[in-house]
Amino acid sequence: MKWLLPALLVVTGQSLAQENARQWLDGMSNALQSLNYDGTFVYLHDGKLESMRIVHQASEQGEQERLVSLTGSPREVLRDNKAVTCIMADSKSVTVGQSRPRPPFPVVPDDLDRLSRYYRLQELGEDRIAGHMTRVITITPKDRFRYGYRFWIDTGNYMLLKSDLTDVDGVAIEQVMFTRLDVSDQLSAVALQPSLTGDGYNWTRQGDGSLNTAARQGSPGWVVKRLPVGFQMTDFQRKRMRRGGVSAEHMVFSDGLATLSVYIEKVKSEAEAFLGLSSMGAMNAFGAVVDGYQVTVVGEVPPATVQMVAASVQQAASDS
Repeated sequence: MKWLLPALLVVTGQSLAQENARQWLDGMSNALQSLNYDGTFVYLHDGKLESMRIVHQASEQGEQERLVSLTGSPREVLRDNKAVTCIMADSKSVTVGQSRPRPPFPVVPDDLDRLSRYYRLQELGEDRIAGHMTRVITITPKDRFRYGYRFWIDTGNYMLLKSDLTDVDGVAIEQVMFTRLDVSDQLSAVALQPSLTGDGYNWTRQGDGSLNTAARQGSPGWVVKRLPVGFQMTDFQRKRMRRGGVSAEHMVFSDGLATLSVYIEKVKSEAEAFLGLSSMGAMNAFGAVVDGYQVTVVGEVPPATVQMVAASVQQAASDS
């Protein structure tokens, strides 16, 4: 019986550490949405270092956010409860859509119980970022089919000050870190106004025109036989991917944190098909041709994941 007490202490300690990690993650998610802040951060990805400014305001009317690139070609992203507007100076274009673009900070799901089935939540101690004391929290996958995260969370207001997206070996693939952050009760209205007006630019509203129309009716004509444990279909659409093309199927799968997309479209010729692996930073894509159809799997997941999923895509069995 001598071994029983140390074993119980270890299990209890692990449970407390995981519960503490959950509390910090809950606080972080709430702070990112509810605090008013104006800050500058650096974003390391694809071997490039970008500097960006983010202004975020929360009120009874909802959230407003402005994201401004401080390096490279001028570009801004404006977001509120109704729309997302992307203004690009180099292409002189403005795109307005209803879906939120990939944010600079990860979105941690509310259901941490489900998340803990596929990831280990851990509290690693304290560190200092941008002059603020932080608590370091990690989300580590229990298999090699998804990426992990490290978060540095302000011990005073739960604001996320630094985050790492990590590969299967724990090495950072992408990194976001604040170099300046001001949190206040009220922000200047000017800070939320774009410096690029978009005058004379080409405007596109996503969802307009036949090219972007999508339908969710019916069931997919294809099935994915192999997915990492915990991944479930969260969306399905049929839409035209290119002008003059036939409808393509788009299935989205997620475990609550990681997401991958499966696109299936009739291929005109094998010579035009996308085959094999393509990577850009943390984003990986794998293409294959199945029964004359182009199958493309894309996601912020390891290369082995998109390859496994693509190899398992089959046409659904006919009811007749």
